[in-house]
Amino acid sequence: MSTGSYTENTMAGIFRNRVSSHGSRQCFRYRAGTEWKGYTYAETKELVDALASYLINSGINPGDNIAIYSTNRPEWGIADLASLSVGAADVTVYPTNSAPEAAYILKDSNAKVCLCAGKFQVENLLQEKSGLPSLQRIIVFDDLDFADPMVVRFTEAVAQGRANNRESEIDKRIRGINPDDIMTLIYTSGTTGNPKGVMLTHNNMVSNVLQFFEHHPFPEDFDAVALSLLPLSHSLERTIGYNSMLYWGATAAYAKGADTLLEDLRDIRPTCCVYVPRVLEKLYEGVMSKLKDAPASKKMIFSWALKTGKKAIPYILSSSPMPFPLGMKYRYADKLVFSKLREALGLDRNKVIGIGGAPLSVEIYEFFEIMGLEIHLGFGLTETSPVTHLNTFSYIKRIKMDTSGPALPRTECRIAEDGEVLVRGPQVMKGYYNRPEDTKEVFTDDGWFKTGDIGIIDEDGYLKITDRKKDIIVTAGGKNVAPQVIEGMFIQHPLIEQIAVIGDMRKYLVALIVPGFPELARWAKSKGIVETDPEKLVKLPEVVAQYQKAVDELNRPLGRVEQIKRFAILGHPFTQETGELTPTLKVKRKAVFKKYQDLIESMYVE
Repeated sequence: MSTGSYTENTMAGIFRNRVSSHGSRQCFRYRAGTEWKGYTYAETKELVDALASYLINSGINPGDNIAIYSTNRPEWGIADLASLSVGAADVTVYPTNSAPEAAYILKDSNAKVCLCAGKFQVENLLQEKSGLPSLQRIIVFDDLDFADPMVVRFTEAVAQGRANNRESEIDKRIRGINPDDIMTLIYTSGTTGNPKGVMLTHNNMVSNVLQFFEHHPFPEDFDAVALSLLPLSHSLERTIGYNSMLYWGATAAYAKGADTLLEDLRDIRPTCCVYVPRVLEKLYEGVMSKLKDAPASKKMIFSWALKTGKKAIPYILSSSPMPFPLGMKYRYADKLVFSKLREALGLDRNKVIGIGGAPLSVEIYEFFEIMGLEIHLGFGLTETSPVTHLNTFSYIKRIKMDTSGPALPRTECRIAEDGEVLVRGPQVMKGYYNRPEDTKEVFTDDGWFKTGDIGIIDEDGYLKITDRKKDIIVTAGGKNVAPQVIEGMFIQHPLIEQIAVIGDMRKYLVALIVPGFPELARWAKSKGIVETDPEKLVKLPEVVAQYQKAVDELNRPLGRVEQIKRFAILGHPFTQETGELTPTLKVKRKAVFKKYQDLIESMYVE
């Protein structure tokens, strides 16, 4: 990788080096109506310099904090690189955060400037601005005018920066960055209280990128094109889908959202991606749903191909040669079925899909591996920049589907006496912003970071996470139960979209179940049920009976204390807007338990 004239210990310096070596390559792509447009590395640098000049001329100094409150788009990256280039740290805010949530982060971080996507974010901040004494300027990416003089359009800021360019000052500031300075504040999702600002240094973030490529080497000629879907405010997307792409001199294309993902995949045909398990689950459900309506002959061929693939799985996961008859059958299955499926999903050029944020079921993991797509499940936290463990290419090390893979280089991992996973390495955070007591609490006396996850390390050094320490249910009988494992099993059923398992200090486990509504509607139609209102549909006796049948079936392999004894079916999903999900789609257990307290209590009435 060409290094150019900057030391490669900051992302701002790395980006400028890539402009020197990859200037004409596309850096960012985005959908504009029905077509895709983009910016080359050289064009991106010109905009970064203009915005950075504007920030310097506005009085932003090294060490100041600048917030980014936006959806994924090229301007997010331009804002990030401009902030870093003036020696500031950026503070990421999820684009869906409400006015009070965004205001909390801006106030806690003392952000002086906030760059916003559009109307929703700007109006939220204006609503809260009396409680934000540090905030001096709001820059809006969309071409909108606001009466408040605090708001400046992005195009106007860029024009002013071009008119008074400060490139020599930018160069001086980049070269003056101390790698131990804070590069970014990423706020935890707040599943158990107010979010905490995780201080990640330039060294933390760059180290994680270097560890990733060392552990997970791409061929020198690899044409890396990523389709970005996870929020850039999320540490996984920030490091693997964004910083790593900049380091490689690659292209990041921004999907409009989950609703257009299939269309975007077909348009971009990415060579690499990083997603959360729910994305693969949705793709899998889409394939299986279409299969139900396929002719009997196609179903038979698909079934044969899948059976062949299952026999081939041990060889696929270890990149071992298959026995001649099996290899011949698998190649035929690939030509007949899997290659066509990859093309239909827009994944025909894809070499690897990274997965993090939650467990991935073995059934779905296996399905995509059989289909000829390498899935690399990993583990990490915002506090670890985020990756500490990752399955790598099967030709390097065997993929173990029920694990998060081995540790990255220069990463140490051990299991505490109570089963908690402890890590140590250059990617571990500096601490929580302005929270020395909270920082002290998550480190052992000898410097190991307490992840809050329970896990085991196998004989080959692969890490297997079994649950979150704080989520472990201790029943009234004193038995420990891992709810995430049970929930992971239940959401594989087509009739179940979401589930929250409850039972702490109770005699038995109960669950709140959100149906897979499309599948439920299909089932209801097949049974001659005419009701379509979800709230009424879930109360019908025949629907409850069908879910009882599904729960009984899913309970069968579980131990007695792990079984769901009673359940309630909800007529609506858990969402961010209603406060039950974090922006990374994790269930806020406390919020769910509080909201449905009466319903939960009713399931414990004898």
